[in-house]
Amino acid sequence: MIFPLFVVMTLLEIYVLVSVGESIGGFSTVLLVVVTALIGSTLLKQQGFSILAKVQQKTMNGQTPAFEMLEGVVILVSGVLLLTPGFITDFIGLLGLIPISRAYFINQILKKNAQKIFSKNRAGFIHKTKNTSPQQRNKDNTIEGEFWED
Repeated sequence: MIFPLFVVMTLLEIYVLVSVGESIGGFSTVLLVVVTALIGSTLLKQQGFSILAKVQQKTMNGQTPAFEMLEGVVILVSGVLLLTPGFITDFIGLLGLIPISRAYFINQILKKNAQKIFSKNRAGFIHKTKNTSPQQRNKDNTIEGEFWED
């Protein structure tokens, strides 16, 4: 599923770059790609530091920065898209750097996938769901971890 997506995106990027190059010229097209990359890298740096500050603040308050960590992942993917030459990937990358659209993307992904991936057991720990009945899951009270004394 992912390989055809890469092929289609690459072909679309080439088509858009050639079309823009025919309209405004090759040098202007390359210059425009470089300018969008510079703008994107500036936004990437700003948003990355902003998320880092939010994570530190939540951690200091004793809260789990789960949403902020997801935002960090979206910012990382957006940075990769901005480094990829092309206008379509730059546009998608810039959308990932805008806080409103980033939150929208994360909420949509969580709505569609959170129930499939995670469930909560009686102890309050999150674990991957298995194809077992709720009664079988509740019987397993084993918590894996490490313990040592100083």
